[in-house]
Amino acid sequence: MMREAGEATGMPAARRAPPWEALPLVAPFLDAASLASASCISTSWHAAFAADYLWARLCAQHYPSALALLRHLPDTAAGDRRQQCSPTSSSSPHRGLFALFRSASTRSRALPPPRLALADVAFAVDILAAVSGESILSFAVGAAEAGGGVRNGAGLFLFGIDVGEHNAAIGPAGEWRVRWTAVRTGGGGSRRGDGGARASAAAAAVLMMDAKVPAARAAGAVGFGGSGRGEAGVAAGLPAPGCGGARLEAEVVVELAGEERVVEKVRLGVLCQCRYVSADEGLRYLQHFLL
Repeated sequence: MMREAGEATGMPAARRAPPWEALPLVAPFLDAASLASASCISTSWHAAFAADYLWARLCAQHYPSALALLRHLPDTAAGDRRQQCSPTSSSSPHRGLFALFRSASTRSRALPPPRLALADVAFAVDILAAVSGESILSFAVGAAEAGGGVRNGAGLFLFGIDVGEHNAAIGPAGEWRVRWTAVRTGGGGSRRGDGGARASAAAAAVLMMDAKVPAARAAGAVGFGGSGRGEAGVAAGLPAPGCGGARLEAEVVVELAGEERVVEKVRLGVLCQCRYVSADEGLRYLQHFLL
């Protein structure tokens, strides 16, 4: 009588793989990731772990509404659906359905990065006398350089520009107007081609705001608390990009000092429901108009 391997030497026999008939008994206890991995081991494992009834159970557990869509999917044949209860069928329309809905949940968590960068955008700001149109202060600055004094560690679309060296004064009386234009510069702004390389594009611009600062707000900007300093700002609705979206507002805040209301700093930002949007959100908005 022949002895089993290892009996004569006292060594344990080599561990053998479980028979493939046992695999369908294990399969219902596995999650989606384990099923997908196990189905790649061999032909017999694929037959056991890629069975459509397993993926139909997972669809019913995680995405029950998806089951009603199965007959509407163009890649699902009637013959495949008749095989869904067979534990050895290699055709799995429910597996494709599960992957489709899993990918949808992944896409909803993160938006693609904007195609614009701060280095591609510049801001042009004009502060004018509301009645005469006379220029009080005009400047242009790159968005990547406009950070002066603003705590922007959270990555907000909020920029501060120190303009005290211009020695521009609004004066003690009268309304004034603010015009803010965002510009994609010809050299820096570009659209990525199919190969990912940057291609040259012409400059483009969008008007973010052209609004008056109310007289009462301008008059009360300085002197609050006896400090001789204050600020006045104005917000205006932005045009909706494409077919719509969240209601956004452009905001310009001017920091003033002294009786003549000398302009020391200008802050520019984009708001959504009274909060500043992130830099990526602001750039995604601008690319609708600048690319």
